[in-house]
Amino acid sequence: MKNKKKILVITPRFPYPVVGGDRLRIFQICKELSKDYTVNLISLCESQSEMEYTLPNDGVFNEVHRFILPKWKSYLNCLIALPGRKPLQVAYYYSRKFRQLVEELASSHDIVIPHLIRTAEYAKDLNVKKVLEMTDAISMNYFRVSETKNNAGLKGIIYNVEKYRLNRYEKSIAEAFDCNVLVSNYDRDFLFKGCDELISKSLVCSNGVDLGKYPYQFDVSGDFVVFIGNMFSAQNMDAALWFASDVLPLLRKSEDIKFKVIGRIKPEDERKLLKFEGVLVTGAVNDVTTHARGAVAGVCPVRLAAGVQNKILEYMALGVPTVTSKIGLEGLGARPEMDVLVADMPEDIADAILHLKQSPDLSEKIALNANQYVKDQHSWSGKLEPLCSRIRNMIK
Repeated sequence: MKNKKKILVITPRFPYPVVGGDRLRIFQICKELSKDYTVNLISLCESQSEMEYTLPNDGVFNEVHRFILPKWKSYLNCLIALPGRKPLQVAYYYSRKFRQLVEELASSHDIVIPHLIRTAEYAKDLNVKKVLEMTDAISMNYFRVSETKNNAGLKGIIYNVEKYRLNRYEKSIAEAFDCNVLVSNYDRDFLFKGCDELISKSLVCSNGVDLGKYPYQFDVSGDFVVFIGNMFSAQNMDAALWFASDVLPLLRKSEDIKFKVIGRIKPEDERKLLKFEGVLVTGAVNDVTTHARGAVAGVCPVRLAAGVQNKILEYMALGVPTVTSKIGLEGLGARPEMDVLVADMPEDIADAILHLKQSPDLSEKIALNANQYVKDQHSWSGKLEPLCSRIRNMIK
């Protein structure tokens, strides 16, 4: 039997357990590639618990190499980088010893795939074929943050400085790779519009959804709306707080509707949300389906995001009618008013949710349309086929 070609994947965070959008995406990419290639992983870890995490027997990785980079060292890296031009979130993940390990391993591989620009530095000068899995235009999100009321104090200063560093870096680092992968045309065009060379060697591969994990069942019998997300994400926390403070009170004037937030969350952020009347916080759960079932709507009121919102795909798979902001819909081909309701202002979001609650036929129509959309358009294997095809051509 012919030996399989070997792919080395570099991640800034250990991908297990597979929670959060960035971990999910790189895991699914590796899972798809492992069907035809030997996939090896080298990953930075922040804690000893990640170093000792028991790997599942999922058959994705042939070898897993872990390297601990403690937070204090990452913070020191950022402090050192402040006077320069390198983005702080690139500096955060720097380690000379990790670089040496990457170089040693890369020499025996046919292709190297760093995940996110955070690990691009480790691969940019390697003498092998290279694919940068950028996922999102991170600088786009930073520009959006700087335009909101979150743009205050030290955090605001950092975002304002970092957005320009990131934008320059994302464009320049992409030149060092044979192929760059982004999750949406919106992200790609934000970064590379007007640069034909970068556009030509970039791929757009959206996210998929595991229909087996999120089985369809239309049920809007509950008295709550649901928000699914990793609440360690600043974008998700901003959206949940904004919904709780600006939208939920409008809903509760007409109906006794609660706001259920599902996903891992810091204790201090949980306390912030629970200050608002009608908020329920589950934290991390083993079965999202059970906790989301019965929701009047799944909401995605994100204001700061880039890329594709997995929560929308999950709502659609489950049969939960979705109400999203325009930013939340970026990167998806779902049809407003047919597959999803779109609203940005608090009053409009509240009206859309109340309309769904009072119109079960409309809710079911939207749920069915949305479920058909994800079945037709968002299988992981289908969305990742352009990347698999490009890699086949690169290392055949």
